Amino acid sequence: MELAERMGELTQLRSMLSTCLAGEGGVALVTGAVACGKTSLMHVFARDVKESGALFLHASASRAEQLLPLGVVGQLLHSAPLSASQSQRSTRLIAECVTERPGQGTETLEQQHARVIHEFCTLLLDLTAQGPLVVGIDDVQYADRLSLQFLSSLTRRLAAKPILLVLNEWAVLEPALDSFRAELLSHSHCRRIRLGPLSPAGVAELLADHADTWPSSPPHTACAAISGGNPLLIRALLEDHARVAGRISAKAPAGPVVADAFREAVLVCVHRCGPDVLEGAQGLAVLGDAGTPALLARLLDIEPPQADHVVEVLTMAGLLADGHFRHPAARAAVLDNIAGKDRTRLHRRAAELLYQEGAQATTVAAHLITCNQTDAPWTVPVLREAAEQALLEDQVEQAVKLLKLAQRNCADPRLRAAVTTLLAEVEWRLNPSAAARLLPELITAVRNGLMAADVTAPVGLLLWNGELAHASDALNQLYATVDRSDSQAVTDLHVLRLWAGCSYPELLRRAPEPSGFPHPDDSLSEAATTDMRLRALTAFTTVLRQDNPAEAVTAAEQVLQSCHLGHAVMDPVIPALLALTYADRLDKAAPWCDALLAEARSRHAPAWRAMLAVVRAEIALRQGDPEAAERHARSALGAISDRSWGVGLGAPLGILLQAMTSLGRHAEAEELTRAAPPEVFQTRWGMLYLYARGRYHLAVNRLQAGLSDLTTCGELLAAWDMDLPGFVPWRADAARIQLRLGNVRQARRLAEEQLTRPLTRGSRSHGIALRTLAACSELKQRPHLLRKAAEELQEQGDRLELAETLTDLSEAHYALGESDRARMMARRAWHVATECRTDALRDRLSVCLAEEDTEPLIDTAGVTALSDAERRVATLAAKGHTNREIARKLYITVSTVEQHLTRAYRKLDVRSRVDLPVWLQPSGAATT
Repeated sequence: MELAERMGELTQLRSMLSTCLAGEGGVALVTGAVACGKTSLMHVFARDVKESGALFLHASASRAEQLLPLGVVGQLLHSAPLSASQSQRSTRLIAECVTERPGQGTETLEQQHARVIHEFCTLLLDLTAQGPLVVGIDDVQYADRLSLQFLSSLTRRLAAKPILLVLNEWAVLEPALDSFRAELLSHSHCRRIRLGPLSPAGVAELLADHADTWPSSPPHTACAAISGGNPLLIRALLEDHARVAGRISAKAPAGPVVADAFREAVLVCVHRCGPDVLEGAQGLAVLGDAGTPALLARLLDIEPPQADHVVEVLTMAGLLADGHFRHPAARAAVLDNIAGKDRTRLHRRAAELLYQEGAQATTVAAHLITCNQTDAPWTVPVLREAAEQALLEDQVEQAVKLLKLAQRNCADPRLRAAVTTLLAEVEWRLNPSAAARLLPELITAVRNGLMAADVTAPVGLLLWNGELAHASDALNQLYATVDRSDSQAVTDLHVLRLWAGCSYPELLRRAPEPSGFPHPDDSLSEAATTDMRLRALTAFTTVLRQDNPAEAVTAAEQVLQSCHLGHAVMDPVIPALLALTYADRLDKAAPWCDALLAEARSRHAPAWRAMLAVVRAEIALRQGDPEAAERHARSALGAISDRSWGVGLGAPLGILLQAMTSLGRHAEAEELTRAAPPEVFQTRWGMLYLYARGRYHLAVNRLQAGLSDLTTCGELLAAWDMDLPGFVPWRADAARIQLRLGNVRQARRLAEEQLTRPLTRGSRSHGIALRTLAACSELKQRPHLLRKAAEELQEQGDRLELAETLTDLSEAHYALGESDRARMMARRAWHVATECRTDALRDRLSVCLAEEDTEPLIDTAGVTALSDAERRVATLAAKGHTNREIARKLYITVSTVEQHLTRAYRKLDVRSRVDLPVWLQPSGAATT
């Protein structure tokens, strides 16, 4: 359809043509936004005029010829059927106007110009002798001054003449047009026709002509929303869609495609509206969502009514809705079209205005980032506030940009130190090695006493990067300069000491707390309940220092329920997780760690993802799942570089080394034994690595090397007051080495020492120690000790240690000549070892299982007497699951599990879960 939704306007023009044909003149002033269809309407109407027999003269004004005197009149007469004398007369009259001065007023004309215009009117009126005359002029707003005066003069003369003037104008800022328009509209024979944007129905009408581009029902509603009903923009959307659909072999995209043609059409619209509207569009594009006519006026230094008119024109053109660009691509097209210097100037001015208006820091900062200038004093605090808001929304890269810009031009030393500290912490979240480049500046800031806030962050970063000497110097400097009445600063220092005591004990020896420094008991009681870092580190310290673990577990869970991952090195989440892990509450630690890992992935926090993966690997190791431990450890090492790990590298390396050893992959483990840098061994993570290396040496029979690593590990832990078997049960492995060396007495002493350590009874480390003690005991005593060890290990969920213990128990029974019990224990050990995928254990068990018969040790009558619930619980228990795991799998309480097991023991005539047969589960039953 050539004229979508314009038939009403065409009907009005046809009515005026009929009046003209009847001998009465008139004027039609067709007003509309740029590219709204005025020219198309003129073309269709011109055909009607020619079919009616009337003469049609056409001219088109342009900005380029606006200073050419009588340029529009010349076009009209050039196309008119003039006689030779009339043509010569026309040429002479135009030549007389070459002296037209552009700056001359529009209300008064020189006498010669008035005469020339009168003669031109006479020439045109003479043409009516040949029949009715229709004069069509496009873009009359760009007509030169004398041509406008000619049209005004002609309008005054055509009431009784068969002449129809059809003038198309844009709704643009042309002050010179105001008096001309006012005079036209004052005549009774002048009619104004307004062309508005197409409605959704009109858009659908236009799209119907392009069914080949959108074969399915065209999305006219979406096109109307994007284009504002502007036909030029709609056709551009069609072009973009056709171009993209032609490149895609599959079915064409269902919705509108906004691409190059649309962006070009947007630029055509704003440029054709004139320089004032173009500048206004650029201003609105720079202001974005914050743009208002009042702010636009201030940005461009124009009068408010002019700004209102700019918004009105762009709205009529379909580019704006409610004062803002309808589509991001339209705004981007205008923004990209602004010259570099002008764009910088506009963004800088926009930042100033928005700051004065009290706009949000993120809005102001976006302009500062674009103009890349922060020399005004107010800009640095704004950028810092915007960065903190970006961090809350997990826009970490944006926060880094904002902080780097703030740091670059910050003149205030204290403010720069605060910005640099925050930048280092944020970069640490993304890439700890990138944060290390800021350490020299942070060290200087601490030495100069410039750390008014975040006093401990530089020390934490120094420690993470193994700079123990610099960290101790910085801590001593903080003690000397910090305001002791500042409760937050004192709390931060206490948090730092707790964290260092857990992870970098050497720091406290090098930088002891000065006498008279406020103590937590008398100055931090409130902080102890509100500061999550303090609560988490207190819980972690409690577990490592062998105090009350129940309170620590409760505190750790409260922290995890209250916190999300932050961006600081000393975040409360990790110590809270480790408190649960080292307190043997793996049933609580594992789900929390999994949830936090998912959060770290979704929030693009590589450093946190790496550290959480390490914690998860350690949990898997303690659950007796070396394959999962390997997977998580490798994930941790892949998340960030070895350099980014700093001294924390000892943790993933140690856990991976221990997993490889348990899986019997000794060649891979050997490569890891030389991977840790020396600085690691002054940290908690270094102890994990030393312990793992000692276990590896034991596995490959390098007994002296293993004993050296384990003994060194124990000595350091004792010196740091961290010698807790729940953390590193080094004595059990050292005892096994002593046994292989023939030192039974030393082996027994080490095993008994581990059994008597605080918080050991009823724990995973207690079960490990009982197994070790059994190896040091006489053969007759071993089954009893190993049964107790198996009970505790199964209850704590360490399946690998359980499989080892059951294997030892099977071998003890075999040595005592109890072949039936030996085979039953071997079957159980084989089942658990298969789940753990430990080939070395299965090789040990193959001797006993080679002679296995099919007769059960337990009377089948007892098995058939079990209820379905008792059988399900007993089956899971026989497979090595803890009571908590069974409760979770079967959706029952732990108490119910214990009751079912008690009845199952009685019916099967066994003393404990260690004696349960692995073939309890009926064929095809689902228990997991």
